[in-house]
Amino acid sequence: MADLAASEVELLLSMPEFKRFVFTAIQRAGVLSQEGPAHGQAPRDLSFAEGRRSLGFDILQLAHLGQPEDVRAVDPDALVTLNAVILTAMNTPKEKSRGRRNDDTARYSALDE
Repeated sequence: MADLAASEVELLLSMPEFKRFVFTAIQRAGVLSQEGPAHGQAPRDLSFAEGRRSLGFDILQLAHLGQPEDVRAVDPDALVTLNAVILTAMNTPKEKSRGRRNDDTARYSALDE
């Protein structure tokens, strides 16, 4: 499989949908989780969980390639990208209400006729 060019990843990183995808991927990989054997997980499963987390960090590093070179130089841990991903995921547009209030008040306009 060919590696992605920095320009390709830069284009992807400019899309809010891609940032939400990265957030979901790293969240499912357990990057943001603090669970371990002390929290009910069997110690034998720890290697599996660490493998998932490692893949999550790899995805984050791939997304970090879309940052400008000067940002990548001072942030090798991809914290800037992680911050951008979290902010985008937390600020998703809310669904608009269905306009029920307008439906309720529409009957009053019939009284004017």
